[in-house]
Amino acid sequence: MKSRLLIFVIILVFGAVAVGWIYESRLRSKIETVGLVVPDNIDYFLSDLNYRAMSDSGNIDYEFSSNRLEHYPRGDVSLIEAPSLQIYREAERWELDAQQGEFRHQQNLLRLQQQVVMQKLGANPLQLLTEGIRFEPDLDLVSSEASVVMLSKQFKIEAERAIFDLAKKVYRLTNARSIYYHGDS
Repeated sequence: MKSRLLIFVIILVFGAVAVGWIYESRLRSKIETVGLVVPDNIDYFLSDLNYRAMSDSGNIDYEFSSNRLEHYPRGDVSLIEAPSLQIYREAERWELDAQQGEFRHQQNLLRLQQQVVMQKLGANPLQLLTEGIRFEPDLDLVSSEASVVMLSKQFKIEAERAIFDLAKKVYRLTNARSIYYHGDS
């Protein structure tokens, strides 16, 4: 009788340990997957992305970085979180930052949206603020999709639209209002 009771107690202890182990392993796997949410309608995503495109001459054309990129096969579009873009042209360098972005792969078109800041570095620096910018690397064009404010030490310009032809160094503004600051004042 005592041996039956002892065997029964041993079986109960092993059963309790097994149930506890199974419960803990399921709980641990749920805790580990909570931080990473992967939507089911994307075919890939990239985190901490750094991309560099080279020109035909072998120089860096532009660099792109982002916290997260999600590619959606329908429409062949990628949604981008906190995109940052550096465009290199001869002696000029342009930096663009935004809250959100979208890359249309077939058209080779990058759209930056929400609190877009575009800066020209080097000689005669300037800063442009807007809510939407398009970058078309094949055409070497950066154009605004919303009203813009351009700032430098010498001027402040507000415009409904801006187009920057980076290859020809021609900047076109539509319905612009400007303030020019003379001298060091």
